[in-house]
Amino acid sequence: MDSCCSAPSSPETAETPARGHTRLFRSASASSPRILSSIRELFEKRRGHSVCSLEEDLMFPVRICLSARVPARALQVLEAHEQGINAVRFSSSSDLLATGGTDRLVKLWAVRAGSLSHRATLEGSSGGITCIEFDPSVRQQVFTLTLTGHSRKVTAARFSSVHQVVTGSADGTVRLWDLQRAAAFTVSSYCSDLVCSENCVISGHFDSKIRIWDCRMVSCVQELPAPGKVTSLDVSADHSQLLSCCRDDCLQLVDLRRWSNDRVCFRAEGFKCGSDSTKAVISPDGCFLAAGSADGAVYIWNVSTGNLETRLPDKHR
Repeated sequence: MDSCCSAPSSPETAETPARGHTRLFRSASASSPRILSSIRELFEKRRGHSVCSLEEDLMFPVRICLSARVPARALQVLEAHEQGINAVRFSSSSDLLATGGTDRLVKLWAVRAGSLSHRATLEGSSGGITCIEFDPSVRQQVFTLTLTGHSRKVTAARFSSVHQVVTGSADGTVRLWDLQRAAAFTVSSYCSDLVCSENCVISGHFDSKIRIWDCRMVSCVQELPAPGKVTSLDVSADHSQLLSCCRDDCLQLVDLRRWSNDRVCFRAEGFKCGSDSTKAVISPDGCFLAAGSADGAVYIWNVSTGNLETRLPDKHR
């Protein structure tokens, strides 16, 4: 798993935002039930049937945003890597940012008062970094583990539990890795991005499909069509909405509570999905969607109205 890295943790107008927010969509948060009823069986923990400790077997609370505000400007610009940056990820507490680049480095940045300061550089990858994920246990230890088995570039990596990682690759496979035993099983599929829990994996693919996998049966239980190559997936904080970004320049939102083919499409004049790795995200309160465009701008849509909320024109080179 050379090109992905897992790190230890440390838009219309929304409701009135809390003060002091310093990053994209950041806001106050609270805990909520993790999974909704229609997919509860796939996402539930296997209590009494897991090698995880009691703490790990309990449902991790999901931090949801009570209200969000749309950003208007860049707070800080950093020359973080010598080459292109392919992945960025905040820790669950939002006080740490990880960036990964074509230079094969992962850099950790402390987030304080709206500014970033360099904290550490992680080396050892044999290829450019394509994806970053934080350990959900919020451990402070730094350790190195290399998982080998994919024959081509690893395009996505996500923790499904404290001791399991799911990876997707250009070799046409999705793999579930047990970090305690360094074992893996493979299911056939070309994968560009993933969202997952311990028992369920949702994968996006370049064959214009979104697939839902039951890890307990090692099988695909549902398949949803997409209008083009799927470049990224994201799930809302309450796990009720699935966002996909496709090469047809469209963002689509699917209601996971119904798993129907009904979906809402978000487009905007000027927005172009410029690469097979273009990312789109849902704001913590579920009110906004954001995606980077080929023109170097960030486009933000309002989920309620379906309209473009704003376009942040500060261009990336």
